[in-house]
Amino acid sequence: MLLHIVASPKGERSASRSLADRFIATWREQNPDEEIDTLALFEEDLPRFEAEHAFRKFAPIFGEEVSSEAEDAWRIVTDAVARLDRADRILLSCPMWNYSIPWALKLYLDIIVQPRVTFGYKVDEMRHVGLLRNRPMQMILTRSSTMAGDYVDFQLPYLKHIFETIGIRDIRALVVPATTRPGAEAREAYVRSFDIQADAAARAF
Repeated sequence: MLLHIVASPKGERSASRSLADRFIATWREQNPDEEIDTLALFEEDLPRFEAEHAFRKFAPIFGEEVSSEAEDAWRIVTDAVARLDRADRILLSCPMWNYSIPWALKLYLDIIVQPRVTFGYKVDEMRHVGLLRNRPMQMILTRSSTMAGDYVDFQLPYLKHIFETIGIRDIRALVVPATTRPGAEAREAYVRSFDIQADAAARAF
């Protein structure tokens, strides 16, 4: 099963989603019977990670008792992690917002990245270890008005680090910079110029 995490709110007008759709179409040619689960973060009713979840998060670490109410609230974490972990492959399409990632993706990551659930800690080595199984992950990342090498990038390095933290290390990335163009036709032509790369990535996936 392929899980497509969509981190743009722009629907069919999204450059990252458009290239992801191209990727999926090509991948489908080789995997016609595979299930695809689309997690469109701006269309989902994502729960907020609030105080009750933060207290439940640290209770086992601090040796505190966990109430049944806290366990009920914690289901937002276990359900989200279970959906992610069902996937044999993960596709993430994501634009850059303010040199980083959209808030909906950050909220999703704040839900699924949890100690003793998706990552552990080796005290003797002072490092985090991922608890989820490794699997292929393809990122399709777009940037609007930034040129290659002409900006500070908190998008790809952060996403690569956070998914490696939970155990997903087979990460590939197709990065499309400078999608802002003088007119819709020029923008579409520029985005479509990456179709060949999307096709190649899909066939290798």
